[in-house]
Amino acid sequence: LPIMQNTVALGALVWLTGMDIERILELVRHEWRKKDEKIRENNVGVVKAGYEYAKAHFKPQDISMKGDGQVRLFLQGNEAFGAGLIAGGVKFYSAYPMTPATGVMMSLINEAPKHGMLVKQAEDEIAVINMAVGAAHMGVRSACATSGGGFALMVEAIGLAGMLEEPVVVINVQRGGPSTGLPTKTEQGDLVMALGASQGDFPRVIIAPLTTADCCLQAQRALNMAEKWQNPIMILSDLYLSEHYETIDALDLDSIPIDRGKLLDPAGVNGKKYLRYEVTPDGVSPRAVPGMPGRMFVSASDEHDEDGHVISDVLCGLPESVAIRRKMVEKRGRKNEGIRSEMGLPVAEGPRDADLTLVGWGSTYKMLQEVVGRLNAQGIRANLLSFRDIYPMRGEEVAAVLNACKRLLLVEQNFTAQFGRLLRAETGVHITDTCLKYDGEPFDPHEIEDRAKEVMGHVAARRL
Repeated sequence: LPIMQNTVALGALVWLTGMDIERILELVRHEWRKKDEKIRENNVGVVKAGYEYAKAHFKPQDISMKGDGQVRLFLQGNEAFGAGLIAGGVKFYSAYPMTPATGVMMSLINEAPKHGMLVKQAEDEIAVINMAVGAAHMGVRSACATSGGGFALMVEAIGLAGMLEEPVVVINVQRGGPSTGLPTKTEQGDLVMALGASQGDFPRVIIAPLTTADCCLQAQRALNMAEKWQNPIMILSDLYLSEHYETIDALDLDSIPIDRGKLLDPAGVNGKKYLRYEVTPDGVSPRAVPGMPGRMFVSASDEHDEDGHVISDVLCGLPESVAIRRKMVEKRGRKNEGIRSEMGLPVAEGPRDADLTLVGWGSTYKMLQEVVGRLNAQGIRANLLSFRDIYPMRGEEVAAVLNACKRLLLVEQNFTAQFGRLLRAETGVHITDTCLKYDGEPFDPHEIEDRAKEVMGHVAARRL
């Protein structure tokens, strides 16, 4: 039957590439496990037939894909985000379906009941973020995900979380923009929006995972950072990282223990008046949630005093209110230094004395790895710097790293070199050589390789 042509071809490929036929049959049975047994075994039989036909008529290829017999994970970045959120103790997840972020919600729906998690599909992204902030206010670990257009709708409520000092994790899986843009294509075009998400001054934290496995780890880490610093944390992925499949040995779900920060014990009081927004040296106040005895407080989106009482409008012109405003802005701002101390320096790989350093962020990491290998194999000494921790940046230390490089090539998937502009603002280092891509497709290694050769004065090989 024509519908089984691909299944026949699979059997033939198993022979041609030296794969283990029993493992493939096991996989076929697993994939068809929800079908009627007759349908399942018919497909197994077709794979066998393709295998036997190829064995009788063709020689195996010179390549071998037999493998080592180990069972590994084969998953997308969005699925890894889901695993990280579960391991990180999320109990409330909200989302509105938006390509390419929908996969996070889909990965959680079936697993949520097993882990005491509520997954809520809201009517729009404004409801999504406000639900997540509300859940955080009640002491529930919460997160949400969207893409660029939905993130644009969320920014006001991200500012709300900043004012209320509520811990919430927001994942933005970037796609081509502006507006509806390219729903099924990839881009790194939302960094500037994340840096300016919502109005006013409050700590903004941006993390961009490097690999599929890193999506899991950074989701866990972001949840801890959100509660430790009582602040919204933004994760920037993109369609390429979130939707391509990758083979992974394992996900280390236990390497990051849950840290809930200054969340108070719900039992009893210490006799001291509770101040939800108490001014502290690190800017982080003891956190109570509604219902804790003796710890009632006001939580309003306007500027407030340590007790949460609003100072805006009627009281804003009084000298004491001016002083409170300054004190609260400075309190929240002090979190920046603590957060900055936790942000990592770029991942560095390749010869330390390289003549060319490729600089990227987020999902370009694996591509840069491949290109560095190709260049070194051709006698062009190259290395890479890949940034995971985007903002706040350890500017002086990053500047020292960049200034130690002989020549820099910035690699980004946007038109305006958004990360390059951030680097210049934070470090004073202006990377003039760029390799930018903004057509919606992920980088081909040859594109970066050819640009690197051009920068180094080599003639790029022409390809048909």
